[in-house]
Amino acid sequence: MPELDDEVRRRLGRRFGSAIDAWFDELPFVLCDLAGRWQIDCGSLIQRGSMSVVIRCRMADGRSAVLKVSPDRKRLAHEAAALTRWKTVHVPSVFGVDESLGALLIEAIEPGAPLVEAAVYPSIESLIDLMRSLHADGVPDPSYRPIAHHIAYLFDSGTKNYERRPELVEVVSHELYGRGRELAMQLAEDDVAPVLLHGDLTPVNVLDGGEERGLVAIDPAPCLGDAAFDAIDLVFWRADDVETIAARAEQLAPAIGADAGRLLDWCAAFAGMVALEMAEAADNSREGVETLVALASRV
Repeated sequence: MPELDDEVRRRLGRRFGSAIDAWFDELPFVLCDLAGRWQIDCGSLIQRGSMSVVIRCRMADGRSAVLKVSPDRKRLAHEAAALTRWKTVHVPSVFGVDESLGALLIEAIEPGAPLVEAAVYPSIESLIDLMRSLHADGVPDPSYRPIAHHIAYLFDSGTKNYERRPELVEVVSHELYGRGRELAMQLAEDDVAPVLLHGDLTPVNVLDGGEERGLVAIDPAPCLGDAAFDAIDLVFWRADDVETIAARAEQLAPAIGADAGRLLDWCAAFAGMVALEMAEAADNSREGVETLVALASRV
């Protein structure tokens, strides 16, 4: 079993608080049980994300896989269901699920480098292929929560950044943050044909699947809503001015069946929340934060 070090405890602790301690105490026994039942050899931790402990592993037939175990069992169950229903090479295959333990065993993507580590912005065509496939090949089952519920969760979670660093109110005011939330909820209520959304399509959750597969999406937070929503974080990534964001929206929106102006509205609604998150992390460019604050101020 890999060592469950302080880094992974800290990352999940930021999300779940001190309640995570008892879960971590039981985790070694859970991992041993899963390794025996699923016949996998566990390798090293993948130190990424705040929802799950993620471990590289190898199956009995030699295939590489990734094991995820999360204290948020409900979210992991929804993730597993969505991955199973997407019939596309742009998501990993599911090898095993245990909803009672909050465990998911999926295909390891090769070469697998996350988009956030790429040296350059990806081609617009590769982003279009990814989003078109997710929205066309997913099953928009009504059991998934509507996008309005997901938006409320995101904005509620985002306020923890103010708790950790109260001085950030000088960067993104509570009033600016609230205006973004209000616009996002208004957009969610509009009469737009819903699709099965990935829900967390950030550069961290998009991997390089090689020439044959293209970009591959992992770690979905599936919900139902406007296709434009999934483009927000990819439009923001490495954009140092509002003009770049607007130009990307113009390119992406028509290709994924959305309106460019509406996609830009979605971006403006979330700009304050993302700017706050970037400022709290303290390792992002000042220009990127200022760009998003400027866009948020248009709301």
